[in-house]
Amino acid sequence: MCGITLTIGPDNDLSLARSLHAANAARGPDTQGVYARRVGADLLLLGASVLGLRGAVTAQPKVGTGVLAWNGQVFSGLDVGVHDNDTARLFAALEASEDPLSVLAAIEGPWAFVYIRANKVTFGVDPLSRRSLLLHMPDETCKSLIVSSTRSPLARERVIQMRALEGGEVGVLDLSCLDSKGAISWHSALALSRLPVTVTPVNRVLPASPPEQPAAVEAEVDVFLSQLTAAVRRRVENIPAPPVGGARVAVLFSGGVDCSLLVCLIHAVLPPGEPIDLVNVAFAQPKPRGKDRLSGREAVAELRTAFQREFRFVEVDVDAETSRSLRQLVVDAMYPSDTEMDLSLAYPLYFASLGRGRVDGEEYTVTAKVYFSGLGADEQLAGYTRHRKAFERGGWEGLIDEVQLDLDRLPQRNLARDDRVISVHARDARYPYLDLEFVKYVSALPVWAKCNLALPAGEGDKALIRLATARCGISKTARRVKRAMQFGTKSAKLYQGAPRGYKAGEQRIAD
Repeated sequence: MCGITLTIGPDNDLSLARSLHAANAARGPDTQGVYARRVGADLLLLGASVLGLRGAVTAQPKVGTGVLAWNGQVFSGLDVGVHDNDTARLFAALEASEDPLSVLAAIEGPWAFVYIRANKVTFGVDPLSRRSLLLHMPDETCKSLIVSSTRSPLARERVIQMRALEGGEVGVLDLSCLDSKGAISWHSALALSRLPVTVTPVNRVLPASPPEQPAAVEAEVDVFLSQLTAAVRRRVENIPAPPVGGARVAVLFSGGVDCSLLVCLIHAVLPPGEPIDLVNVAFAQPKPRGKDRLSGREAVAELRTAFQREFRFVEVDVDAETSRSLRQLVVDAMYPSDTEMDLSLAYPLYFASLGRGRVDGEEYTVTAKVYFSGLGADEQLAGYTRHRKAFERGGWEGLIDEVQLDLDRLPQRNLARDDRVISVHARDARYPYLDLEFVKYVSALPVWAKCNLALPAGEGDKALIRLATARCGISKTARRVKRAMQFGTKSAKLYQGAPRGYKAGEQRIAD
């Protein structure tokens, strides 16, 4: 993982560039570097900070014929061995190619990058926006072009507006487009476009007659488990082995069915004897009694009964004073996301990533650099209340439309925001349910092989996941009803005066 900062602008913006480099340094504590060159009257600075997660730590920016800053993981699409460094492999592929975007388009995995060769700067994010990259075009507030993983406090104080690149958005900047004064002609020099999203559309075939339930779902469980296990393995096998007694993997753990199934499959692919950290956040009201804490305890008890492995249930308790004192840090981390809903979702991720809690009453700090998340399961397998309402209104066809809408919106939803928040504490988030091969498999299934919303909550929603979880041996957890993170952790009620009622989450926060 890496923090990236590219600035191109006048020398008097150097303090801003330094502040952005400092803000991104937290994302990559293992090594930091800066590449500099003159472009006409402007100064180009490309900074990168690295969190080593694969092979030997490779300093960035990596310089050869071109210059690369890379924040990503290659799971397929490029020949990278389990113990190889993907930055080095990617750099070699880019140096050998006439078309950098064709190399990036073939890669499955989360990524954001900046690559400079001769007078061309190419940058962008993967088709699902699983990594963050913010863009500021020069204006009267700030005359520098900025491409950065996150913003800095100085950028906030100067009211510099940045937006997130989304859904495979890429930019190609021609540094030779200079005006008569030797400055870059920005709007003619920069071309923005999008890589094609390779997610298969949802199967729209309707049942000829009422499908046999749960037989249609039951028949698919073995293949489903095989596909998801492969996605988990791709995300586990390249993580360096931890010190003796340490955990290489942590899981954002509410005790719900999605994250619990991931724990079962991580257990299946990890070497015996390694612990797994299950990080569970609760906010004090006045004591930490969020429902996620109760369901987490129940789920970990069932996991311990089912499997011979040490599951460390890390209880992260956050009191009101701590959450208030760190509010601006969380707001800065999630920017440009700026609603009350964004904040209530960012808070649990921020403190989970911080990783300071208790295990069996003893103080404990998570040392794993990689956090697994169950995000993406609800969208694909009809886990939200709106899916049930769509089914009630429009039957199978209405449900298919709603699931397709969720898939289409994934690049614009939460992934880049979550990356900005989780990486503040030098953690790398991985999403097996959003592995593009797995998404392709699930999308191709007929909808009645995934769910049956004629059945009650906790049974018919995400039925395929629930049957797979029960098959793994944790049947009580398999029936647990979904609860939104902000309500399960109580982060939605952190302070007096917080907005309440319909559409409260859409209100803008004070920056």
